[in-house]
Amino acid sequence: MHRLVLLAFAVLVVLGRTSNPAGAVNLALVLLNDVSNSVDELEYGLMKDGYRTAFSDPDVVASIIGSSSGVAVAYVEFSDADKVKLVLGWSVLTDEASARAFGEAIALAPRSSAGSTSMTAGLLAAADLLQRSSYSDARRVIDIASDYHGEGARIARVRDQIVADGITINALPFLDDRQIGTFDGRHAYATASWGKLGIADFYKRDVIGGEGSFMVEAKDIGVFGEALKRKLLLELIAPSEEFLPSSGRDLQSAALHAETPRSRPRSRQD
Repeated sequence: MHRLVLLAFAVLVVLGRTSNPAGAVNLALVLLNDVSNSVDELEYGLMKDGYRTAFSDPDVVASIIGSSSGVAVAYVEFSDADKVKLVLGWSVLTDEASARAFGEAIALAPRSSAGSTSMTAGLLAAADLLQRSSYSDARRVIDIASDYHGEGARIARVRDQIVADGITINALPFLDDRQIGTFDGRHAYATASWGKLGIADFYKRDVIGGEGSFMVEAKDIGVFGEALKRKLLLELIAPSEEFLPSSGRDLQSAALHAETPRSRPRSRQD
């Protein structure tokens, strides 16, 4: 665990400290995106387009403008434990222009890596970025988007450590109907269970945590942008001192899952 903390810290230090715009903000949000080998180039492109679309959406922009002192956001990509990259440092979004510019910058940034997956290293790096920022008085949130489903107990320990420092972790697990090489060729990520735990259950049990934490599930990578929009709206409108009770949060999350549509079938090379 100690080695992972040092590794995550070293990765961000090598990239250089990003400028932290002065002044208080209501929300400091790290967008943590999985770019491991399980995300192919087509899916990666859909995800990047999703960020562009979400940050130009009128409802998201209105929520940003409605924030009294702006929203601080940063974008991090991760795959292997030594491949965690701060792609876009802290930006304070206050209006439509700044929101659109941030989404466009994510969409245009080149892919940082494509290796195996270390969610623990990604989460630790995102937490370190928040802890070293000047936004200690803000609601601090890590927003992780991934199709990963392993390291359960290890991730849960890291999650608990991060939550104990006052940081909330929300999740956007994305699934699709890609076959996963079972003997009958019919088992797919969207319906898979790992042991006795389904993918959505894994994120609920081992990944999300902290005040007001929730997940929004994208049933198909093609609707990633719509799911991201819903998730951003929940994060942006959450009051700084009031959070949804656990039961209400579960109901709201379940409703969001049900409302997020599947995209139309697309051809792909597995």
